[in-house]
Amino acid sequence: LTYFTYTDEARLTNIKNGDTREAAAKAAVESAGGKLLGFYGLIGADADLMIITDMEQTDYMGVIGKILLGGAAASIKTVTCYTGDQLETAMAKATGSSIDYKPAG
Repeated sequence: LTYFTYTDEARLTNIKNGDTREAAAKAAVESAGGKLLGFYGLIGADADLMIITDMEQTDYMGVIGKILLGGAAASIKTVTCYTGDQLETAMAKATGSSIDYKPAG
């Protein structure tokens, strides 16, 4: 999940031009190999939301960097979601012997 806020100037420009910027976000995400599953405004929150999937972390970071360089975003916050299958895999690694870690004490 990617929460983002527009600068005041960018928000006014979007309203004046009737442009949600969804098409631009979709083009950016897809050009980096990802999929834009959703692009939402949020009532009662100080942010909007994009749901992006199928993207390598460094590609995602590149897209976010490009958006920030464009100057329209005041802030971006990323929340990574995981599935039950991913949690099971992680817990198997945590309780197994493949990770070389010695607790203090």
